[in-house]
Parts: sequence; structure tokens; C-alpha cells
Amino acid sequence: MEPADAKDLIDEAIERVEERQGAEERAERDQERRFRDRVSLMVGGFAVALAIVHMAAAGAQRESLLKGIEASDAFAYMQAKIVRETVLKTAAAETGAAPADREGWRKEAVRLRRPDAAGHGIGQLEAAGASQRAAGERAARSGEGYELGETALQMAIVLLSIAMVARSRWIAIGAAAVAGLGVATAIATSAGIFL
Repeated sequence: MEPADAKDLIDEAIERVEERQGAEERAERDQERRFRDRVSLMVGGFAVALAIVHMAAAGAQRESLLKGIEASDAFAYMQAKIVRETVLKTAAAETGAAPADREGWRKEAVRLRRPDAAGHGIGQLEAAGASQRAAGERAARSGEGYELGETALQMAIVLLSIAMVARSRWIAIGAAAVAGLGVATAIATSAGIFL
């Protein structure tokens, strides 16, 4: 074999190796790009889910606060009526007052206790306040469930960032599992299943 032929064979072998390495590098770059693209789409999807769950959590917190205020108002109104009823009963028991006045005060005290169409009887106010308090407590528990879902989604997004830097498919799978748990928690909370 001539030195020129040997050189040509060596050059061809080097070109084949370089082509093979170039193809491998391109395939690796393509695979890495696909992985980054998938992780980026997952981050976007989890961010949308996080926004939805956050809105539900904020709504539950607002509902809890409003129901607490309504319950407080109902109980305050009920207590004011009880004070008024007590004053009227005490006045009706006063022997120095005219019998007609005493009878009017007694009737007014009885009227305050009776249910009325507006729902302002003492017993009605007590029931309404208790109902509103219970609704506020349910909304607070819902808020906690949604916050747990939010936290899981936030963790999943952070894990996806780590997966992208580490180029780890396993961390991405773990992030997807954590996000699934967060979404499932939010759905269960929405369905009224509290943890």
C-alpha cells in the first residue's frame, strides 16, 4: 500500500468516526431539547393548575371570613334581643308600673323570643349564627385543603426546575407525582372531602 493510499484510508476512517460522533452528539442534543421542552410544558401546566387552586383557596378563605362575620353579627343581634327581653321581663315584673304597661312589656318580651317571618326571633338568630359559624368552619377546612394542594404544586414546579438542571427524568417523574397529589387534594377538597 502506498503512503498516499494509507493516508486516504486513515482520513476516511477519521471522517467516519467524526460523522458517527457528530450524529451521536446531535441525537443527544435532540434528546436533551425534547426533555427540556417536555419539562417546560409541565411547568406551564402545573403553573396553570396552581393558579386555579390558588383562586379556590382564596375564595374559601374569603368565604370563611364572611361567614364568621355573619355569624358574629347574628349572635350580636341575638344577644341584644336577649338583653332587651330581659329588660322587658324585669320591667313587667315591677309592681309599681301600670298593669297595662306591664302586660305590654310582657307581650313584647314574648314576641322577641318567637320566630318571625324575617328570621329575627331569638331562637332563629341563634340557629342562623350556628349555621353560619359551621359554614365558616367548613370553608376554613376547604381553604386548608386547597393550600395543601397549592403547596404540592409549588413543590412540583421547583422539582421540575431541579430536574431540568440535573437532566433527571426521575426527578421529573417525581415532580409529576407530587403535582398529581396536589391536584387530587384540590379536587377532593372541591368535592367536600376534607383531610
